[in-house]
Amino acid sequence: MKQDFTIWRNQILQNLRDISPLKFGISQDEVIEIFGNPDAVSTMRSDGKPLILKYCDIELHFDRKAPHGLYLVYSDGEIELSITAEHEETLQPITNTEPVDNEFFLRDGAVYFSGLYENGLLKGVAPKDFCCWRYWGKSSTACFLGGIRLRGADPASFRVLNYAYAMDKTAVYTTSGRIPDVELAAFQVLDNGQNDSGAPQGYAKDIRQVYFHNGDGKVKIIKGAEVSSFRSLGDTYFARDEKRIYAYGKQLPKAELTSWELLGHWYSRDAKRVYYLNREIKGADRDSFTVCTPVDAALLADHLARDKDHFYQNDEIIEEPLWLEQMRKMTQEP
Repeated sequence: MKQDFTIWRNQILQNLRDISPLKFGISQDEVIEIFGNPDAVSTMRSDGKPLILKYCDIELHFDRKAPHGLYLVYSDGEIELSITAEHEETLQPITNTEPVDNEFFLRDGAVYFSGLYENGLLKGVAPKDFCCWRYWGKSSTACFLGGIRLRGADPASFRVLNYAYAMDKTAVYTTSGRIPDVELAAFQVLDNGQNDSGAPQGYAKDIRQVYFHNGDGKVKIIKGAEVSSFRSLGDTYFARDEKRIYAYGKQLPKAELTSWELLGHWYSRDAKRVYYLNREIKGADRDSFTVCTPVDAALLADHLARDKDHFYQNDEIIEEPLWLEQMRKMTQEP
């Protein structure tokens, strides 16, 4: 098996677009069926399954929402074999004739963007000369983020990387503008760039720095992150490198790397502590802590959990009657 995997790896290095017999979105069970049991697995798990399988010097990273679908193939030799290519070549000729929030559409022979408060006309843009995906678009002479022209962007080299990032030969673009001082040749996105509420969000890196695009449209440099080993865990919130865990672009305080695990709905824990996003829940009992948010809860609903002593709404302790009322509302909402 290892010899077959090594042959496959060497073939991939010669043709980065060919990841056969693996495909993005393939499940862990299917990977194990093809290659057998992995040489090692990550300590970080979701729903009991490791987020990373390792074969020889290849790491296969899985998205816990896919379910456990393959989204990144990584070589320990610091060669990126393939990065979340799902949206890399996604700009397609415009065909939509109905307004959909935050997307382009056709009307009366012209191109419009359906914004939050009004539909905006893209002046001077012909439908036959326009392609788009979500809120990214381009013609032969201009590139667009929604109804806004991206000044100086080069249509010939412009490509969408995911929901949160796009780039051309001169710059990386986000919903909050250009990212300054990026090493373009080494820039790569590390997840699909969209959070639970549908907003653009996610991790990226180049050879010098790690970036986090939050759901509000701001991009920050994660100071102190170890670039070579930095990985997103696929949900756009959590990430890790060889020394630290990161949540929402910040280091998770005091987190013990070897015992840390995701519990779901922004909760996680290690051998000693419980966390909500990037904050420790002081006084929470690690062993009895249980996430109680219903699987089908609304995307923007508060999160509920409990331990042997307390009831939690997000990371705050609340009284049991109020907690039960919140739970009742969640289970009754359509």
